[in-house]
Amino acid sequence: MNPRRAAAVSTSSSFPMPLDEFPIAALGLGYINRFRRDHLSTLRPMAEFLDSNRLSKPTSVASMTSRLSCNIPYFRSNYILVFVGITAYSLVTNATLMFSAGIVATGWHFISKIPPEGIVIGEDRYNPRQLRTGLGCIAVPLFFYSSTLGTIFYIIGASAVSILGHAACMEEHIEEPV
Repeated sequence: MNPRRAAAVSTSSSFPMPLDEFPIAALGLGYINRFRRDHLSTLRPMAEFLDSNRLSKPTSVASMTSRLSCNIPYFRSNYILVFVGITAYSLVTNATLMFSAGIVATGWHFISKIPPEGIVIGEDRYNPRQLRTGLGCIAVPLFFYSSTLGTIFYIIGASAVSILGHAACMEEHIEEPV
């Protein structure tokens, strides 16, 4: 054991591995770190994003189009968070969809661990492709019952109204010279 790791183990009994050696990619957190670095670094302050002094009704379609083309790139990271928040809210409030997604994700995880030659259940051998087909046959009625399409359309609609409404009503940001 290297000395740095030994020191980390001795000082932190609740977490035996130093965070810089933790296999983040194995947990899928590499994508989250990349997202945070690429998108959240350009996050605008909430005081600027929710500035009520800059809210006004556009005077014409040309004004609205100009505001949209200016504000959507400027507040892109904020709008991504709005979309993520609406999506999280939709999933949390639809328990059957969360249950269905959990069942399918768990099944997919276990199927991915099966060797290519398959497994034997009773006297029959099933390869991973057959098991994924069976999982799909189970997933379709589960997702149909949990109104997945309604949730997807809700996410799209609520995000479009929120984001486009904010971008159209927020006056264009004018960069002040330094």
